[in-house]
Amino acid sequence: MFPRNQILSLLLSACSVSPVVAKGPDANASILSDLELAKRDAEDFEKLAKLVKPSVVVIESVDRLGREGGRGTGFVVRPDGVIATNFHVIGEHRDFAVRFADGKTFRPRSILAVDRDLDLALVKIDAKDLPVLTLGDSDKITPGQSIFSLGNPLGYSHSVSRGVIAAIRELQEGDGRPMVQVAIPIEPGSSGSPTLDLEGKVIAMLAIKSGGAMGFGIPSNALERLMEREDPVPMSKWLTIGALDGLEWKAVMGAAWKQRAGIISANGLGSGFGGRTVCLSQRPVHDAPYELEVEVRLEDESGAAGLIFHGKDKERHYGFYPTNGSLRLTCFEGPNVFTWSILKTVESDAYLPGKWNRLRVRLDGEGRIICSVNDKVVIDLIDFTFKKGDVGLCKFRAPGAEFRRFRHSKRFQKSEIPPRLLREISRLTNSLKEGRRIRPYEVNGLVDQGEQAPQALLDHAVELERKADELRKASREVRERLIISELTHSLAHEDERAVDLLRSALLIARLDNEHFDLQTYLDKAERLAERIRNKFPDKASGEEKLKVLVAQLFEEMGFHGSTLDYQHRSNSYMNEVIDDREGLPITLSVLFIELANRLELPVSGLGLPGHFIAMYREQPAKGKDGQAKEILIDPFGGKIVSREEAEELSGVALTEEDFEPSSKREIIARMLRNLIRSAERELDPQARLRYLDALLAIDPEDNYMRAVRAMALYAEGRFARALEDIDQLIDENPDGPEMAPLREIRDRLIEQVTEDP
Repeated sequence: MFPRNQILSLLLSACSVSPVVAKGPDANASILSDLELAKRDAEDFEKLAKLVKPSVVVIESVDRLGREGGRGTGFVVRPDGVIATNFHVIGEHRDFAVRFADGKTFRPRSILAVDRDLDLALVKIDAKDLPVLTLGDSDKITPGQSIFSLGNPLGYSHSVSRGVIAAIRELQEGDGRPMVQVAIPIEPGSSGSPTLDLEGKVIAMLAIKSGGAMGFGIPSNALERLMEREDPVPMSKWLTIGALDGLEWKAVMGAAWKQRAGIISANGLGSGFGGRTVCLSQRPVHDAPYELEVEVRLEDESGAAGLIFHGKDKERHYGFYPTNGSLRLTCFEGPNVFTWSILKTVESDAYLPGKWNRLRVRLDGEGRIICSVNDKVVIDLIDFTFKKGDVGLCKFRAPGAEFRRFRHSKRFQKSEIPPRLLREISRLTNSLKEGRRIRPYEVNGLVDQGEQAPQALLDHAVELERKADELRKASREVRERLIISELTHSLAHEDERAVDLLRSALLIARLDNEHFDLQTYLDKAERLAERIRNKFPDKASGEEKLKVLVAQLFEEMGFHGSTLDYQHRSNSYMNEVIDDREGLPITLSVLFIELANRLELPVSGLGLPGHFIAMYREQPAKGKDGQAKEILIDPFGGKIVSREEAEELSGVALTEEDFEPSSKREIIARMLRNLIRSAERELDPQARLRYLDALLAIDPEDNYMRAVRAMALYAEGRFARALEDIDQLIDENPDGPEMAPLREIRDRLIEQVTEDP
């Protein structure tokens, strides 16, 4: 393999070869040679740009609030992970990421050197054997010299631009800082881009746009001098914005912990099992009895974050935290779930999803742990695993979390709100009719109430929000139950032909998508069927009509199987399948079956192991003997298949029973089971319970799924409903061998229901 510089030299040599001009009377010969030369020059430049591209990076920074900031460019100047860029690209004490053309992204390990006056920076990442761009001698460049650049203008990564050197001049006369003026397009994101000569050597770094397609670059010799005076600064020291105060906090087990404006934030997965990460308070901890408290807000309720206490080390401690809308107390005795004990999980209307919630733990020194949320006690139990140790904060899973007002003390002083202030707030609340606002004189009256007024108002607002959240929760539950009732009714026909399978499938989608009009999609199906009917030849047979349906739906209209996003839940929502023309085997089959039925074609569904297809089965005409005509259709592949091909799609040997049509109820149940598995993959317990409720409503004899729902309800702290399912399982088979563990679970549930009525 040729060294990189030899390849560049070969390319340069190819560019400099003179054309051979044909002699003779044919004048087109010279023109042809010029065209060939231009083509060859373009091809060689393209090769040169491709060689440079792997050495050019996109630098993505964050602003001081931790949000996505700007983008710039950099390039590799040393194979052990040294990147050159503009200082203003990385920002003063900001965090950033370095992304290569192949998509690999690195966090910086250190800032090797900076020159704020020249706007230069050298960054070190953990990488080796990187392709390097060679620095040229910027003292030898001349105006008019051809150049090119690779960068990230306007966010278009690794874009190539060509231009020329315009001049060498100072930005301000007499400042002693010669810059390379270039005639080349420069846009936001171009900063830090290498400017190269046609040998592929860097002669400048783009830095300033001066108007039009003109700008200035920093000479490469200035960068070379900076590389000779490295003074590394670790990122732990560089990132002063948002850095935790080491005298107060110590973050362990990964993730990004930051502190700003009184709020501690934790983002990203921790290195512990389940993404666990811990931030330990460095202040002395009281001996029990004592209390600790924090206000926490989750980025998403699928996450978990809260307090830890009695910590023996980073992996052994208690934790009290919200998770999936519930409150949980866990004893962590080691690094993974097998060493964790969930002491209790409860639901409480005091917890406000998506809001700031005040968590408090009271430890009395006798093993008693009292946990409350927003001043309501939710857990009160005794456990002696750990008796003293560190306190702090914890977070699990990917979603971020924010914390504020962390404190611990022997006993928190209670702040009593004067009755007069409470009466005034209540009066104001009741007076806020539609359109009315609190008037200035009323605000003045609250000011006169003193320092407790702001917090009292805020507490009252939180209580109103809690009530509003309860009403919203009730609204969702009522809506879901109405949809499930309608779904059950839609399938409750003695005659299978009376069941509108498409309507039932759309009702499943409405469990998660309340804002679409079901009738609109039924009308769409009618229009699709009519459009296909118009394509039928005169006096077409059933088989001919079927083939037209296949061709129109899959070839002309473009309905197809989802191969890139197979697991996406949208593939199970019939409204989105119709909109996107993409779905799972079963949802595409449902659409195909319903269109066929509207076209009077006898098509039903076949629930094969591991795959779902449709089957056209035409019975012999009356008075004629013979077998029914059978045609199999794979809607996911958009084609007619044989039984042998169906077996290949299934992946198992099929029997005659496998080719018996599925009932419409079975099809809907299979769709719901798909969604249950999807919710399990996505760790969405609320959606999983919705689908389980729907499945058991249409198939109440499915005891396996009833047991699954009972365990899901138990995990969510919904003990009364879990007990109902366990009771039903026991009542249906009281003498079964599996009843002993169920009765044990039942006894535990009765205790929980008694404690939490």
